[in-house]
Amino acid sequence: MSISVDIRGLGLLAEDFARLKRGAQKRVLRQATMAGARVGRDAIRDAAPVDEGDLRDNIIAASKKRNEPGTHTAGVRVRPDRGVYANTRANRAKKRVGQAYEKAGPAYYWRFSELGTSREPARPWIRPTWDANEQDIGDAVRDRLASAIDEAIGRR
Repeated sequence: MSISVDIRGLGLLAEDFARLKRGAQKRVLRQATMAGARVGRDAIRDAAPVDEGDLRDNIIAASKKRNEPGTHTAGVRVRPDRGVYANTRANRAKKRVGQAYEKAGPAYYWRFSELGTSREPARPWIRPTWDANEQDIGDAVRDRLASAIDEAIGRR
């Protein structure tokens, strides 16, 4: 589930982007990719099967913390629950006391409907929703990219 927006193909927008300082470029890319991720998140939340609301509430737009230079990655995921390693002998030996880890949260069951089980067929809703909204997501990225570049340059 990824969409690539190539700034080189956007004419004057690419020239304006190249004029920005490196820090401003990172900020502009982050804002633009997160704008697209939020559009995808909202569409996927609307399509989510709802029993108690845990699943819908745990669908989030998130950005990748480490990116290649000149790129930024953002997407949609189901938020896991977080735990903290207890102060036990085994955890002290592995030097992980107090560190966080991910575990199955209240919305763990999304996998069963999306991917199916040995007894239940798959009823995908994440991927089809993302695919159906790719144009809107790309438009949101381009629009936010243009407005963020204008703000950074000072054209508002």
